[in-house]
Amino acid sequence: MTLCLVLVCGLAFGQRSLAQSSLGARVDLVGADITGTLILTQKENGLVKIEGTVQGDPATLTPGLHGLHIHAVGVCEPGAQPAFSTTGGHFDPGPFGSEVPVEANHPYHLGDLPNLVVDEHGYAKYKALTSRVSLSESPVTLFDDNGSAIIIHQLTDQQKAGGTAAEAGGGRLACGVVTRDDSSQESDERSS
Repeated sequence: MTLCLVLVCGLAFGQRSLAQSSLGARVDLVGADITGTLILTQKENGLVKIEGTVQGDPATLTPGLHGLHIHAVGVCEPGAQPAFSTTGGHFDPGPFGSEVPVEANHPYHLGDLPNLVVDEHGYAKYKALTSRVSLSESPVTLFDDNGSAIIIHQLTDQQKAGGTAAEAGGGRLACGVVTRDDSSQESDERSS
């Protein structure tokens, strides 16, 4: 009887720990005639799922592929010159990291993500998994001292090493700061 009680308590504690270990974040993207929301959920296996939708005027958020990157600083200022330059370069911490998108480690920056696919109406539904970043405390957390942001770029990220800034996505159309939001994780668990 005592063994069963210990086992049941252990199972209950284990399930509670697993549920509490899942983390969530939210990104509200804003740009000239562009809005969107991305939800980030860190799974128990460490992968971070990123999903959401973006809508914009097709004259601005043109149909086709647009670079989508996590940037190193969580400050989105549309009035900066150039727009949203306050986010710094691509998120790429570590001793061999570089935020510069035209260096040889692009497309291997930790913040490099698959392109956003926009339809003819300026709408995009996004879903990706990455093992390159974390929502928990770690050397690759998106919640370091200066935070992080996600940028939608004007052009396609051609995902090649040593290319030009235009080949890495070009100008910045929309920006959103990554903020903690564990309620997004709860809704994600219900939809799984």
